[in-house]
Amino acid sequence: MSSTSSGSSRRRGGRRPPRPASPSAVLRRQAGALNRRDLDALVALYAPQAVLEFPASPAVVGREAIRRAFARFFEDWEERITVRRVLVDDATVAAEGTATGRHRTLHLRIPGRTPTPPRTYRHGFAVFLEVRRGRIHRHRVYYDSRDLVRQLLPS
Repeated sequence: MSSTSSGSSRRRGGRRPPRPASPSAVLRRQAGALNRRDLDALVALYAPQAVLEFPASPAVVGREAIRRAFARFFEDWEERITVRRVLVDDATVAAEGTATGRHRTLHLRIPGRTPTPPRTYRHGFAVFLEVRRGRIHRHRVYYDSRDLVRQLLPS
């Protein structure tokens, strides 16, 4: 790399390296990849040692573990998210949103339950992403898991 007279770094050929995506841009890309079910684009947004946290689940640590978690999610859930009320504070982006969809295999995981057709759900959520250099380092999601279960299980 060379330095210009103003002291800024440039790559050979006079081009500056691309700026990392802003936290809000990373959130938009993540929501788009989730809705397209694009596992490669989704996982590319995470730092190598990123942490993913969901209610009632152990933390998922590392990009490859996050890949496996989202692959399993895509197999079991058909979900679309809508993000609104986005707030950014330095490297953290927070948003409220709505998730709608259905779970394909819930009856297979609950002993003694009679298989029923997949049921649909709709619930609100809050998400917090800690973003550094255009990559997600920590991803936390909060929602009412009891409400989700009530919607999915027959009465």
